[in-house]
Order: sequence, then structure tokens, then C-alpha cells
Amino acid sequence: CRVRNEGNETRESIKERMCAPGAKPEAVAASAGQGAKASRGTGDQFNKNGVLRNNADWRCILWIAKYFVLSALAWAYDDVIAASLPLSVATFVVLSYYSFAGATIVHNTMHCRCFNNRDLEHVWHQLLSLTYGHPVSTFVPGHNLSHHRYTQTRMDPMRTSKLRYKWNVMNGIMFQPTVARDVFKMDMRYLSLKGLQGEGFYRKSCQEWLVMGVTQIGMLVLNWRKFLLYVWLPHFFAQWGIVSMNMLQHDGCDVNVDQDSSVEVKNYNGARNFVGPVVNFLTFNNGYHTIHHMHPTMHWSRLAEEHTRQVQPHVHPNLDQQCMARYIYKSFVSPGLRVDYLGDPVVFPEDEDVADEDWTIHHADDGMKLADYDVDLTPMGILKALPMLPFKLLCPTYSPVNKVD
Repeated sequence: CRVRNEGNETRESIKERMCAPGAKPEAVAASAGQGAKASRGTGDQFNKNGVLRNNADWRCILWIAKYFVLSALAWAYDDVIAASLPLSVATFVVLSYYSFAGATIVHNTMHCRCFNNRDLEHVWHQLLSLTYGHPVSTFVPGHNLSHHRYTQTRMDPMRTSKLRYKWNVMNGIMFQPTVARDVFKMDMRYLSLKGLQGEGFYRKSCQEWLVMGVTQIGMLVLNWRKFLLYVWLPHFFAQWGIVSMNMLQHDGCDVNVDQDSSVEVKNYNGARNFVGPVVNFLTFNNGYHTIHHMHPTMHWSRLAEEHTRQVQPHVHPNLDQQCMARYIYKSFVSPGLRVDYLGDPVVFPEDEDVADEDWTIHHADDGMKLADYDVDLTPMGILKALPMLPFKLLCPTYSPVNKVD
């Protein structure tokens, strides 16, 4: 039977009853850096002899292929589409969905890689970067190493407590624009650190930036209007949507009881799940969020089954939402109140320090200081770095741009 909030049970008593520290964690850092190795203890059995490690990923390949085909058709038949407002709207909706689906596939891939062959996996990452307009390697620092390890704490640059609008719909709309710069700063800081350490992740990330940048600049020059309508706008929606999912899945939930990333904490009430079949078909099971945090490298095709087995008996019933659209309407439109999973208003201390706390130093070599690899994202710092950018892209081992005076 499901655990329910009996009577006037407090959040603290529910935490004590439901959240219990477990054994040593799955290797989140290692899995992140390589597109995710199989997690110990998840029970995943991967096919070592086929092209794909899990045959369910053929559907991911089909979806990405459909994205490129549909985008090419829209570009080729622009005159037909532009002549009809309904067709233009339908084209935007379809391309935006497939770009967003690409972002969910990126998320899954960066936790659990698709191909047995590393070269094919690298090509896959390049293609995925083109589906939503951002290098997939940035998921490692921006998501795997920060959000998963330090969920909703000051080391999580995309924690929902940064949004404090009184009108809750603004919290939903403005979440991605608000956290984007902080996430990007941590991405660049981690990338700078990996460059100093001479790791392959740095070269791979720079290659993704180069391929994506050249491709998008080429399309922009070829036809700026088509690029804006059929590439940039769907990509923007995809990036906004995948980041905004964080607001839906974590706002008003419990923060991890044990913030030490060296132990696994089974915080059953740390995330909100959307368990309807439609949303999970369209997003490759991205609705099952609690089990994903418990086992980050578990293959997406197993999340529904394992949610039922491991999470459902323990999670508060309010954190298993059947319909995402209904939840969005109730939370952001009518009545539009920002409440936690117990129905209480979400309140933040007025004197709370909202500044991010750096986590990259935990990946630095002994003796390194943050100042050795920190990045300057002020307008002047960016201007100083721009002249060196072509050299960095062509030769990733060139001295870090943040050190150029």
C-alpha cells in the first residue's frame, strides 16, 4: 500500500519515515564524462554485440531522423508553409516537439550511452547537438555533476528557489532565462578546468561547439529567415522546455536529507513524477524522475517498471501526477498557487543566501585554486576572449582563454 500523509503529519516526520541513506552511490561522475556507463545495482543488461547497447534506442534514432527530415522539408517548402497561417503554426509545433524530444534523448544519452562503438557514440553526440542547438557535453557539468549531486542546494545552479515571483506563472515562464547564465558559467568553469587538466572531455566539447557553430552560422548566412523559423525558434523552445522541466519536477519537493555526494540518499519525496503514458511516450520516460535520481544511469526504458517497484510504495501520492498538462494548469493558471506537495505555501527565508556555491573545485587537482581556471563572463571578459576563440576551437589545447590579458 502507498504511504500517505496521515492526519497532521509534518514534513520532518515524513522525511524521517521515508528518507533513508543507502549504500555507496553509482559512479555519477564517471558515467557523466563518458556518456554514462552502466550503473552497478540497476540490473541493466546491455547487448555488447549489437550496434546499440539497448534495442529500445532504435526509437531514439528514428525520432532524431524524423527531426532532420521534417526540418529539411520545412526548409525546402517554405513558400508553401508561409502561404498558410495554420500550416505555419503546425510546422512550428511539430518542429518544436521533435527538437524538445531531441533534448530529452540528449538527457538520457548523457546518463546512459546508446552505442557500443565509441566512434559511433561520438557521431551520435554531434547529431544530438544539432537537434536542439547546444553541445551535449554541457549536460555533464550543467546536469550530471551539479543537479544530480547537489539537488536543490546552493551547488545546484538550476535550483527552483531562485524564482520568487508572487505570480506563479512567472516562476514557470522565467525559470530557464533566470538560471541559464548561472548554468552556463558553471559549464564554462568546468570546461576551463578540464582544459587545464588536459582531459579528452575538453577536446570533445570544443569539437561539438565547433560543429554546431559552423552549421548554424552556415544556415544563418544561407537564409536567415528560414534559420530563425525552422531552426532557432524550435531550438529555443527545446532548451526552454527541458530546463523548465526542473521547475515542474522539483519545486515544492524535499531537499536531499544528506547533501554529502559520497552516499546515495533515497529521497522518495525529492522529485515530482508525471506517470501518464502519453507524456512518457513523447519524452522517453522523462516523467519518472524520482527513480532517475535514485539510479541516474539506469536505461530510460526501465524507468516505468522500476518506478512502480521501487518508488510507488514509498512516495507521497501527491508526487505521482497522472497528467502533466493538468498539473501545469492548476499550478500556474488556476488557482496558480505555489504550494509544496503537502499543499502548504512554498516559503523561503528572507535572509537566505541565494548565491551559487562552486562545486567544480572538487574536481580540481591538488593545489589548484578556483582562480586558476575561473572564467570571466563580464562583457569586458567576453570581449577579451573573443579574439582567441578561433584558436581555441581549432586547437583545444591552446592556453585557456580566461588567462589572456
